[in-house]
Amino acid sequence: MPSARQVKQRITTAQNIAKITKAMEMVSASKMKRAQQAALAARPYAHALEDSLRLVATQNPEYNHPLLSKHDEGRDVLIIIATDRGLCGSLNQNLFKITNHWLVQHKDGQVVVVGKKALAFAKYMGLDVLATFVSMPDRITAGDLVPLSALIVDRFTRRELRAVDLLFADFINTLSQQPKTIALLPIGNLPTGPKTLSKLDQPSEFLFEPSPQDILDELLPYYLENTIFQTFLEAKASEHSARMVAMKNASENAKDLVRDLRLLYNKSRQESITNELLDITTATLSLEA
Repeated sequence: MPSARQVKQRITTAQNIAKITKAMEMVSASKMKRAQQAALAARPYAHALEDSLRLVATQNPEYNHPLLSKHDEGRDVLIIIATDRGLCGSLNQNLFKITNHWLVQHKDGQVVVVGKKALAFAKYMGLDVLATFVSMPDRITAGDLVPLSALIVDRFTRRELRAVDLLFADFINTLSQQPKTIALLPIGNLPTGPKTLSKLDQPSEFLFEPSPQDILDELLPYYLENTIFQTFLEAKASEHSARMVAMKNASENAKDLVRDLRLLYNKSRQESITNELLDITTATLSLEA
């Protein structure tokens, strides 16, 4: 059994750790609330944009925009949106498991890494990295993602890329974040979200000004940028939620450890006192004899 002094030092260490994790929990809770609000507030607009694009595309099915066309040239690319910092539970590990499965199916695939954790994983695994984006701001804007969207659009339209997938942590709720992979390019079947334009359910004829082709030329790149932006919002909400939960669990574990160590300290101290009393009693009996 460790001495009372050693146990007391461990209690002090555990208490200091609990203070640190509690402070990090409070900071993460503040960032989590802001990130969740941003992600949830942007969802209706993203769904409305999908409905609008679907509407225009169905009115002009013969138009073959470069972002819609499939081809067999180039390589497949996976964009991995991870975090810059750790202490967020198994969030990044779950993303990297999906990455390994994707690489098995795409032997010549490349990756675009977002976040220092994704970069470290790519270096460790020896992956073919097309581009790197690290130290992205917490309060991310669509303008921060223009270099990423411009890169993949340029490479895809030049047929250097065959397909682009995007992997991120989809925000479900504070306790649940699920890895999700979406097909980014070519833009094929649009995801089906909640109906935001009620008239889309009714067969109607529309007059477009300018032409549907001109609208698609403007709308498709913007849709791609907004899709990337929405996934980043979801990823940020997932990151801060996972970190808040991880720090909360760490704080509770530290408190439990302190409680157990205090019991151990009391036992150790009681044992020390008992041994001292036995020594005194033995010495007294020896003198009397």
